[in-house]
Amino acid sequence: MTQSEIIEQKNALYSERNTLESQLDNDDYKTQKNSEYKEAGLPYPYDPIELHTKHQAWRDRINEIEDEIKRLDALDPEDETPAPEAEE
Repeated sequence: MTQSEIIEQKNALYSERNTLESQLDNDDYKTQKNSEYKEAGLPYPYDPIELHTKHQAWRDRINEIEDEIKRLDALDPEDETPAPEAEE
């Protein structure tokens, strides 16, 4: 794998990770709202099991992405310069 290919893959992984982290941040209000309702003795406005399952899947994928980025960081990229042509 060339350095360019490694960079391209890492950029795609960073983009996916950022999207997942943003989804978690954007969904955080649901967890907070559930906590407020629990404290007030009211039924949850959002299904806590469904919410947890979705969030955990996102966290698991973020961890997989982090592992893949570490694996790519450890690679020794192939030389991208073309091999000299043999003289006849």
